Amino acid sequence: MTQHDSDAEQDDTGQNGGTDRVATADRERRRRLGVIALLLAVAAAVLWASSRMTWASLTAADGLAPPRGYTVHGSDWSPWLTPLAIVVVAAIAAAVAVRGWLLRVVAVLVAVIGVVSIVPAISMLTGGANTAYAAKAIDLPGRYTVVSIDHKPFAAVVVIVGGVIAVIAGVLLLRATRTATGMSSRYSSPAARRAELEERVFAERERATTTDAQRPADDDSARDHEPTERMLWDAQDTGADPTSGTPRSRPEGEQDHT
Repeated sequence: MTQHDSDAEQDDTGQNGGTDRVATADRERRRRLGVIALLLAVAAAVLWASSRMTWASLTAADGLAPPRGYTVHGSDWSPWLTPLAIVVVAAIAAAVAVRGWLLRVVAVLVAVIGVVSIVPAISMLTGGANTAYAAKAIDLPGRYTVVSIDHKPFAAVVVIVGGVIAVIAGVLLLRATRTATGMSSRYSSPAARRAELEERVFAERERATTTDAQRPADDDSARDHEPTERMLWDAQDTGADPTSGTPRSRPEGEQDHT
C-alpha cells in the first residue's frame, strides 16, 4: 500500500468518524428536545385544566331573596391561565423551529410563564382578601354580600405543579441551547474542519511570509518545518493545535502514518 493510499484510507476513517459523531450529537439533541416538548405539553395541559377547575364556591345574599350559590372557576380567578397555556403550546413549535438567541428568548419566556402562573395560586393558598377577590372575579353585583366561601386548595396545587413543570422545561431548553452550541463546534463535519484548518494555516503562512522577509538568510531552514495537510490531520487527531507551533506528544502505542 502506498503512502497516498494510506493517507486516503485514514481520511475516509476520519470522515466516517466525524459523520458518526455528528449523527450522535443530532440524535442527542432530538432526544432532549423531545423531553422538553413533552414537559411543555404537560405544563400547557395542566394550566388549561386548572382554568376549568372550580377554585372556590361562595354563597351570597342580597337580603331580598334566599342566598344564592356561585362558582369561581380558574379562568375567573386567574384569567391569563388559558392564554399562558396557549403560549406554552406555541413554545413547542418554537423550540424546534428557531436557533441561537431566539431559542434562548423562548426558554426564558417559558420559565417566566411558569412563575407568573403560580402567583394567583399562592395568593389563594396564603389567604388574605380572597372573599372580596372571588366576588370581584365573578362580577358579583354590589347589592350582594358574601355569606360564606369555600376554597378549593387542590386547584391551586394543580396550577403550581403546571408552573413548576414549565419552569423546568424552560431551564432545560436554555441548557440545551448552550449544549447545542458547544456540540456543533465539537462535532463539525470533516469538510468544515478541513476548511477551518486551511484558513488558519493560510493566515499563519501569510504572517510567516511577512516575517521571513525581515529575517536573515540563515533562518530559511525554518521553512522546512511548515506543516503539510497530512500533518495537520495527524495533529488534530492527537488533540494538538497544528498552528500553535508546539506539537503535543503522540499517545503511547500510536504509530506515525507520515
